[in-house]
Amino acid sequence: MNRITSTGAAVAMAVIGSVSTASAAEYQVTVTNLTSGLYFTPVIASAHAGSVAMFRSGTPASPELQAIAEGGNVAPMAALLESVGASVATGDGLVAPGATVTLTLQDSGNAGNSVLSVTSMLLPTNDGFLGLNSVPLPGADGPATRTWNVNGYDAGTEANDELVGSGAPGEAGFPAPPPVVATGTGTGGHGIPAHPEGFVHIHRNVIGDLNPSGGDSDINAAVHRWLNPVARVTVTRMGDGGGDAGVPSAVTGLTGVAYSSSSIEIFWDRATSDNSTVVAYDIYRNGNLVDTRDALSFFDDSLRAGVEYRYEVRAVDANGARGPSAAVSVTTFQ
Repeated sequence: MNRITSTGAAVAMAVIGSVSTASAAEYQVTVTNLTSGLYFTPVIASAHAGSVAMFRSGTPASPELQAIAEGGNVAPMAALLESVGASVATGDGLVAPGATVTLTLQDSGNAGNSVLSVTSMLLPTNDGFLGLNSVPLPGADGPATRTWNVNGYDAGTEANDELVGSGAPGEAGFPAPPPVVATGTGTGGHGIPAHPEGFVHIHRNVIGDLNPSGGDSDINAAVHRWLNPVARVTVTRMGDGGGDAGVPSAVTGLTGVAYSSSSIEIFWDRATSDNSTVVAYDIYRNGNLVDTRDALSFFDDSLRAGVEYRYEVRAVDANGARGPSAAVSVTTFQ
């Protein structure tokens, strides 16, 4: 297996270029933050060939992985993966403790893209990241859904001094955006004695302290320590391309109504499937899967006042195939 690096990309491209293509597939990748005090930077997920890997334990991190693990920058990794024929999807914001983000991978039909990798920086850490590396994607003739619990790794590219810093590769310290600062990160720490390990390994966790304006660490030991696993990743094969054959139809008549400053209900008409029976509907709020149910309505409460919410509904058939989404936006009362 080739670790993705600037020099390894050419090898990976040669492997991918030699395989035949198949009908495109769509995958839904759901990442849940299992920690009570860590944030994830924007997540990157990729369907790629087995000859490619985002990282390998026990070996040095690539510059692209370093950019993610030290500062949450997924752009270099996305560009490199796409250059070798991989399908890539990225998130656009922090994933809070207990929160879930759902990405959709639109595979190009490359038969070599048979495995999935997912990563994201762990905040607050110097160069920690969640790492799901080259696991099998659900096939057309196997289970439609697979789930993995994911550990936290250390890229080994930066000393774990546990001090607030720039977050740029090669510069000491971890980035501290406002949501992370609000959880209790400190300032003025002296720094934990450490040195870059030089290779990817399971993260030892943070040490932290309880001093908000000094001490050894800027990390709050009472909030930010964790145990593995840090995330749960579920991937579902939504259906094959080449048109909509073999997948349910889109739901029709999707409407929504706000009842108050905190509650909304949406309604839709039943979808159909030529090859199977529609058994459920996936409901998304602002891009995140919030429920799957065999019903034609969904009541949502505990919302914020005066906020527009976008809902999408997709039909699911007995084979696990998902149809195209229908969407409606509704604003709660002010």
